[in-house]
Amino acid sequence: MAKVSRRRFTGAVTGSILLGARVPAWGQTQTRITADVCVVGAGFAGLAAAYRLQQAGADVVVLEARNRVGGRSLTLKTPDGAWADLGAQWVGPTQDRFMALIKEMGCETYRSLRSGIMLQRGVVDTKAYDRIPPRHEEDFPGAPLVNAVMDRLDRMAARLDPEQPWSYPDAEKLDSMTFAEWMRQSVHHENARRFVARQVASIACASPEELSILHTLFLIKSCRGLADVLGDEGGAQQDLLIGGTQTVAQRLADKLGGAIRQNAAVRRIEWDEKGAVVHTDQLSAAVRHVVVAVPPHLAGAIEYQAGLPAARAQVTQRWPQGTVIKVQIIYAEPFWRRAGLSGESYDYLSILGETDDGSVPENYSRAGHLCGFIYADFARKAELLDGEQRKRLVLAELAKRFGREALTPEAYFESSWSTQYWTGGCFTGFLTPGSTVLFRSAVRDPVGPLHWAGTETATMWPSFIDGAIRSGERAAMEIRKGT
Repeated sequence: MAKVSRRRFTGAVTGSILLGARVPAWGQTQTRITADVCVVGAGFAGLAAAYRLQQAGADVVVLEARNRVGGRSLTLKTPDGAWADLGAQWVGPTQDRFMALIKEMGCETYRSLRSGIMLQRGVVDTKAYDRIPPRHEEDFPGAPLVNAVMDRLDRMAARLDPEQPWSYPDAEKLDSMTFAEWMRQSVHHENARRFVARQVASIACASPEELSILHTLFLIKSCRGLADVLGDEGGAQQDLLIGGTQTVAQRLADKLGGAIRQNAAVRRIEWDEKGAVVHTDQLSAAVRHVVVAVPPHLAGAIEYQAGLPAARAQVTQRWPQGTVIKVQIIYAEPFWRRAGLSGESYDYLSILGETDDGSVPENYSRAGHLCGFIYADFARKAELLDGEQRKRLVLAELAKRFGREALTPEAYFESSWSTQYWTGGCFTGFLTPGSTVLFRSAVRDPVGPLHWAGTETATMWPSFIDGAIRSGERAAMEIRKGT
């Protein structure tokens, strides 16, 4: 990466802003610092932006509200001495920026193990699980009904420009129509409709009633089509990381060293065309540029003086986060393999929408790891239960699919991202119906010295780590180019 002149970064950070003339009226700040760039948030978007700017010669400070880095990537150690991801977990082909960063940080991937039969709630007979052998994903009773809808969505999405989804033919009409309504009008077979609606809407961890069909097409196109975003071999769920995804974030943070300050929630940003002062409860940072690399709704909760353009201020109010509970269940061994099962399942009628075999390579542990997801409406209902009730429901569902051994795990972990204040939901946020056409690119357009990052702002692989990295690198490039 070409070096950036220090003069270019520091020369404009003079005058009243750098001198700290605008001190918070409430007088809570204890420390004042200066830097070229302040990055708000130490998820993958913020870390990528900070690292690329640091490589270019900028003096960067990263302010993170949590006591850790990684954002929606969270890896924990398991009783078997291995690891489990409670947040982002997979990486696949065409996610080139994440793959490059994995290599750059000296980390390794391994293939997801799916050598067995997948179980899938029937489309023709909803009381049974269809057993689908490897490489026969499209060969099950009712497959022509499901595939016809999937193919139609792919064809529609292929015409969309993810940089300008509002330019799509009939964009205004399609943005005002929910995905659920489009499915009701377009798919007359009830089970096929429910199957596809839940699976596609799971990309955003939303219910079909929350998404417009236009925004749904954007998610499909920007994630390279349904086969890639939902698939394993050759798709987004092809590979896992040795040590978990947060390992990459931690190594990236190590390279940034003392630039990262944790437990430093940003409350207010005072800005003009010359620069900005970023305030936390403990410090103020006077800088030339700011990269706000947090989910849109959290970016909208920061106080801005001067205010933001109306489109930028309001787009964050139309960008809720998805709702999902992720579970990781550890067993003494991957017992499902003895029955020829892969551990992968899909159920569009049950509280537990999906499961997968997340076991680590045997040279690290011989334990069996099953991970599962509770999406959208089911997650909201599950949140009303206490933890033990949820656990019993999840284990009962696993027992239906994989046998009674599923009832006795060695460890059980869950993460409800919607209840985590500094996230507010997962995997990603989504625009409410009507907002794509109304606000266009406001979610990522710079405002004076303010730049916006986060996987939600990406136009390729949004909702994935790859999209987060792309957004951070885009914001860094905006600053380097002076835009």
